[in-house]
Parts: sequence; C-alpha cells; structure tokens
Amino acid sequence: MRLVPPAGAPLPVRTIVRSLAASPTASGGAGAAVRARLGVPHVFWVSSGRAALTILLRAMRSGSARREVVIPAYTCFSVPSAIVRAGLTIRLCDVDPKTLDLDLNALVRLDLARALCIVPSGLYGMPGDLAGMEGIARSSGTALVDDAAQCLGALQDGRPCGTFGDAGFYSLGRGKGITTMGGGILVTRGNHLARSIEQEFGALPRPGAAEVVAAVAGSLVYSGMIAPSRYWLVDRIPFLELGGSRFDPGFPIARLSAYQQRLAQWLLPRVETYNAIRRRHAEELRSGIDGVEGVEIPRSVPGTRPVHLRFPLLARDSRHRSDLLERLRAMGISASPSYPSAIGDIPGIARHLAPDQAPCPGATSVAARILTLPTHPGVTARDVGRMVTAIRDSG
Repeated sequence: MRLVPPAGAPLPVRTIVRSLAASPTASGGAGAAVRARLGVPHVFWVSSGRAALTILLRAMRSGSARREVVIPAYTCFSVPSAIVRAGLTIRLCDVDPKTLDLDLNALVRLDLARALCIVPSGLYGMPGDLAGMEGIARSSGTALVDDAAQCLGALQDGRPCGTFGDAGFYSLGRGKGITTMGGGILVTRGNHLARSIEQEFGALPRPGAAEVVAAVAGSLVYSGMIAPSRYWLVDRIPFLELGGSRFDPGFPIARLSAYQQRLAQWLLPRVETYNAIRRRHAEELRSGIDGVEGVEIPRSVPGTRPVHLRFPLLARDSRHRSDLLERLRAMGISASPSYPSAIGDIPGIARHLAPDQAPCPGATSVAARILTLPTHPGVTARDVGRMVTAIRDSG
C-alpha cells in the first residue's frame, strides 16, 4: 500500500494557507523575488509553461519574417503544442542519447535561415550546452529560447538556466521543481522583447473565482496525496492521466492567479533544499547502477549543475524497459517511460512540421528505451536501494 510518485515536490498545507492571505513580502511581491533570484528585469506570470512559450513566440514573430522553431526531436509534447498554438512551424533536430538534448553536430547542419529561434529542452533538470547553443544561434542570426521548464535552480558556468539566450521560461506544473498546480514564469533581459511580450500579456484574461478555487482545492488535494503512503490511491484513477503527455495546441492561456503567485513566492526559497535532495539521490542511483550491462546513464554536460528532477536511464531495448518498469512497480516505485514517442511520430503532427526534415535516429532510440526514476524529497534511502536492486538484478 505504498507507491513512490515518479516526480513531485512537497507542498505544505501551511504554505497554502499563508498564500491565501497577503503577499509574504511587503514590496514587489513574487515578481521581485524572481528578479532578485535570476537577475532579470522582466518577469511575466502566466497559466502554464506552454502558455509562456506561446506568448513568447507570438511576441518574437511580430518583428520577424522567420516562421520555423527548432526543437529537439524528443522532448515534452507541450513544446510542439505551444509552437502550433503560436502559428509557427516545427523544425526537428536530432538529440544526443548521451545527453538527451540537442545534438550540436546535427544542429549546425540545419539550414537556420528560416528559424525564428532554437528551443533546447533541459529534460529532467539536465541542461544542454546552452553557452554553445547561444553561439550557434548568434552566428545564424536566430534567437535562443532557454526552456528551463524542468531546470529551476540548475546552472551552467554559474549562470541560472532560464537566463541564457533572448528569453527563458519555467513551469510550475505538477512534477516540476516546485508546483503551484499549474503556472509558468516568462523572463527576459531584452527591453524591446519585453515590450512585445507586454502587448501579448496585456490581452490575456485574468483567472475567475472558479479557477482560483480550483487551484486552491487542487493544492490541498496534491498536498495530501503526494506522500507515497497515499499516492497509490490517486494512481489508480485513470482519468487523472498522471504523468501523461499529450499534443494539444488548444490549451488555455491566461494570467496566473495572485494566489498561485504568492504560493510560488513562498516556495522559491525551498528550491535549493529540494534540489540538493534530488542531486543526492541521483548520485546514489548513479553509483549503484553504473556498470550494469544493458543500461546506459545519460551524462551531464560539462560545466552544468543539474537539478535531476528525475533520473533518466536508457534500457537495452523496449522489452528490457518494460521488464524494468514491472520490477520497479512491484517494489513500490512508480518509474516512468516518459514521453510516449519522438515528436515526429505524434499522430497528426506531420502537417505542422517543416518540409525536408532530416532523419532523427537518436530521438527514435531514446523514445523506445528511456525510463526515469524518482529523485524527489519523498524518496527514502530504502527506496533508492530498491531501485538499484531492481535494475542490477535485471542485468
């Protein structure tokens, strides 16, 4: 009667209650907290990470004739959903199975003359070579969007992920570094780009009372059910689609409620504590699993400090992955096969892709072999031992 969730972060009830009252700081509120943390002058709060990306792309396209957005051929389905919602075309670039982000050799071979921007992924809190991609974008006359949806608190060369390139964004959804039960933060240093974003942002609806009540209720339910001793109950409810990823360009876009902004402000100081726990669990998993036959562990890019939102592995093949998932489930560990396919294999997406796509064998291989292990603060030393045992016994 115990099941460890695949990802998550604590959401104390007392923090929820505090967030129902006034802002926890007297001046500047949540925006000031983010600006101080990241060193960026412009911060926008919206209803989700994919909403943040859509608004940003709309703002960027208003001053450009370019209409393609370059993304990894294996990434969260929210990314292509946001691109289509912004009225733009997807250009796929293969991923490197060793890092799970854009393959820089494949990226430099692409014709970027029509690319509005490049959007690397930073999957599972593992940043790609953002500094290198900044240079490629600059030399091609295109922009770089730092997708830090899963990288809140991650660094490269001491610089916060989300602050590279022309703009960046974070997700506050379930399973992220901290959660406000939905939400996104869009940041930029560019004054001109910020003015264009402000035009898009100004037209967004504010959440109504029903949306705020739903966010508060969702917070309370999440707070009570994220514990492994209770998570097994919600895991058995199929319509919740826990951990699901869908291609859905019709998602809602709005401003983030004041309640959720206050909740984020209370939670931001906890980011480093949560991430330290995730890093420790990731290191314990790495040392325990390293060398197991048929299992590959993607590596961190040199100079980066990942947050390890989840710990990814590549199994020998899809059958081996299924066996690992079953073994882990039997031990009370809800591991995840992650996103169900490469982006190019999503049903119905072909009409949104740029013509003459290059083959993406790395993405296809990752999609068939990947699984992720939980690293969040709800994981215990005994859970780590069980995960190591399950994987070593499968070798």
